[in-house]
Amino acid sequence: MRISRRLAPVVLLGVLALAGCGGGGTQADGSNPAPPPTATDTATATATATATASVSPSPTEAPAETPAATVSATPDPVMPALHSRTYEDARAELTRQDISTARLTAAARHKDVTLPRDHDDWYICATTPRPGAVLTAATTVTVRLAEDFSDCTTSFHGYLHQKNDPAYTPPAPKPKPAPTTQAPAPAPPAGTSMTTCPDGKQGYACTSNGHPVVDGQFCPKADRGRTLKATNGTMVTCSYDPSVTPYRWQ
Repeated sequence: MRISRRLAPVVLLGVLALAGCGGGGTQADGSNPAPPPTATDTATATATATATASVSPSPTEAPAETPAATVSATPDPVMPALHSRTYEDARAELTRQDISTARLTAAARHKDVTLPRDHDDWYICATTPRPGAVLTAATTVTVRLAEDFSDCTTSFHGYLHQKNDPAYTPPAPKPKPAPTTQAPAPAPPAGTSMTTCPDGKQGYACTSNGHPVVDGQFCPKADRGRTLKATNGTMVTCSYDPSVTPYRWQ
C-alpha cells in the first residue's frame, strides 16, 4: 500500500507509540522494560519513510503513432478549345483527354435550324462552359453547331434567316408610279431619224444598193431622180450635173 508523504511521520509515531505500550505490558508481567527509542532512531525512521513515500513509479510511455499515408486526389480536367472543329473532332478530343463523351450534348446554333440526327460533320460555333473552365463530375459540356462554319457569325436575334426573326419588320413596298395622262409623243416623220442600212452604217436614208445617202457621192442608176436626206441632214437628189459625171447626190 502506498503511504502519502504527509502521513508517513504520523504513521511512524503511531508505530513507536504501540511499541512503547507493548513494553509497558511486559514490565507489568515482571519482564525487563524495552529501552526507549533514541533521537537517532527516530530521525532515521522518518527519513526512510519520507524517501519511501517520495518514490513513485514512472509512467509507461505510449508508443509513437505512425503517420497515415497521404493520398493525392486526381485534379479535375479543364474544358478544351473546340471552336471551329467538327462534332466528330470534339468527341475524339474529349476521349484523348480522358473526359467521358457521355457528358457531351449538341444543339443547333440558330433557333430556326433543326439539328439532324447525323451531325458529325457540323461545325462548333460556341461551347458551354468556356475553354479553360474546370470540368467537375457534374458538369455537362454543350456545343452549338452550324452546318456551315460561316453561319456561326450570322445571327438575327438567334435566327439564321432574318425573315424568321419575330422582331424583323420588312420594308414597305415601293409605291407604284401614277399612270401618266400625257398623250404619247408623235412619231417622227419618215426620214427624220437615223436608220441602219444593209451595209451596217447609220444614215437618214439608204441607197438602192444598201449604203447611206451621202451628199456629193455618186448615186446608182436605180436612184436617179430620187430625193432623200443625206447624212449631213440636207435633202439631196440623185441628178446629173454636166460639169460632173456621172450622177451624184446633190
